[in-house]
Amino acid sequence: MERIKKYLKNLFNGNISLAIVFWFWFVFISVLIEYFFNYNNNSVNFVIQSILLLYSISIFFIIFKSANKYEGNKIWSFLAKTIISINLFISTSYFIEVYKFNFLEDYYIEKEIKSLKGNLPIQVDMNSILVDIYKENKNIFYKYSLNNIDLSLAKNQNILKRKIQESICEDYNTTDLLKKDYILIYEYTNEKEEKVIDIKTTKENCPKSIYDLEILAEILKQQGML
Repeated sequence: MERIKKYLKNLFNGNISLAIVFWFWFVFISVLIEYFFNYNNNSVNFVIQSILLLYSISIFFIIFKSANKYEGNKIWSFLAKTIISINLFISTSYFIEVYKFNFLEDYYIEKEIKSLKGNLPIQVDMNSILVDIYKENKNIFYKYSLNNIDLSLAKNQNILKRKIQESICEDYNTTDLLKKDYILIYEYTNEKEEKVIDIKTTKENCPKSIYDLEILAEILKQQGML
């Protein structure tokens, strides 16, 4: 135990060989942490990234101290300092991203919307094309262009509305938004780009069973099916 304390003291004081500190304590240990704690769960990932950031900060100072005492070719101490500085920058940047994903809900959703917008327009089926998606406060708008569909009759509009809301209420991703009090608004225009119908969906439009989807998704994830 005393030997371990002495070794750690020398390590933090920069008295351990730069090669050992760099290749073992930085490269090897970082790879081990990434390998054994590679989770897809966002909340767990935040904890892991917090640990990695703390480790990156610690190893940053340790390597700098060891590099300052390095008596060999100064190019190696310079490279070690450069690499560890880049690593700390990347670790900090990634930690900030994970933090935003976990605690800044709007940031995550807006980033997803921005990613989707980059792939527009998307042919959804034979008669509809998703041409735009945007967010205003708690409202998320999906704009579709319709072809060869007659929605002049109220009956047809009601059929479309029922089908759209059934689809929304059965999808885990959209119900997740609804449960967070977002409102999904589907705007449909005809070939002349004239607005035909708006379909607004809130969690009140879905049965209480939408909360069962979350339980089902968690079971499937545990079984490796998601």
